[in-house]
Amino acid sequence: MMDGRLVCSCLVFGVEAQGKKIETIEGMADGEELHPLQTKFLEEAALQCGFCTPGFLVAAKALLDRNDNPT
Repeated sequence: MMDGRLVCSCLVFGVEAQGKKIETIEGMADGEELHPLQTKFLEEAALQCGFCTPGFLVAAKALLDRNDNPT
């Protein structure tokens, strides 16, 4: 995410990210404690490949950051 917005990182130039807040899958966990979304993905076996799952998690976090009760 860039400044709280979900972006496709492969379409963002480095210069566009300058000075922006960047959030990645690596920053979701709080030290050794997983983010609640990560925990649920594990509990429900909602895992795909190593490329897809991080994107799913970041996208889900972006959705819930904007809407805590999506339908």
